[in-house]
Amino acid sequence: MTRTPEERRAQAVAALMTPGEERRELLARVAELDGDLRPLVREAVAAGVPQPRIVEITGLARNTIRAWSRAAAE
Repeated sequence: MTRTPEERRAQAVAALMTPGEERRELLARVAELDGDLRPLVREAVAAGVPQPRIVEITGLARNTIRAWSRAAAE
C-alpha cells in the first residue's frame, strides 16, 4: 500500500522525536559540563599541564582549550 506524502512526513517526524529529544538533553548536559570544565582547564593551563594531556583527559578540542585560556588572560 502506498502512503501519502503526509503519512510519510508524519512517520518521519515521529521517528525523529525520541532521538532528537535525547540529543537535546545530551547537548544540555555537555553545555553544563563545559561550564564546570572551563575554570578547571584554565587552571590546568596556568599550572603548565600540556594541551595534549588536557585533550586526552577531557576530549576537548585544542582550539577550545586555547580559546578558554585566552579568554582567561584577557
